Amino acid sequence: MPSDDERSVSDVSDVEEEVQTPAEEVEDCSNSDVVTKYRLSAEIAQSALEGVLSQLEAGKDVVELCKFGDLIVEQRCAAIFKSKKIDKGVAFPTCISANEIVCHFSPLPNESLSLQAGDWVKIDLGCHIDGYVAVVAH
Repeated sequence: MPSDDERSVSDVSDVEEEVQTPAEEVEDCSNSDVVTKYRLSAEIAQSALEGVLSQLEAGKDVVELCKFGDLIVEQRCAAIFKSKKIDKGVAFPTCISANEIVCHFSPLPNESLSLQAGDWVKIDLGCHIDGYVAVVAH
C-alpha cells in the first residue's frame, strides 16, 4: 500500500496529465495578424514623422513639436482596433535633436529650445500595436 507521500505525488501526476496546454499562437511574420499590426504601426509612425516634418521651421518650440508627434500617434492608434482591448500607442516618444545633440532628445518643458534657421535637425519616434513596434527616423 503506498504511503501518503507516494499517493499525493501520483495524484499530482494524474492531474497534470488531465490539464491540456493550449497551442501557442505563432508570433512571427508567418501570422497575418502580426504582419497587419507591424504594417499599421509603421504607417502610423510614418504619418507622425511626416506631420512633425511639416511643422519644422525657425522659432518652433521642440517640446511642442515632440508633443505634436506623440499626439498624432495616439490619435491614429485610437482610431483602430476599437472593438479589441489591446495595448497600442507611443512605443518611442518623439525626439527632436538639433545640431550637436546626436539623438533621443525629448525634452521636459523646462529644457526646451526653439529651432533656429540653419539648425541640423534629427527626428525619431515609434509606434506599437499590441507590442509590435515600428520606429522611424529622419
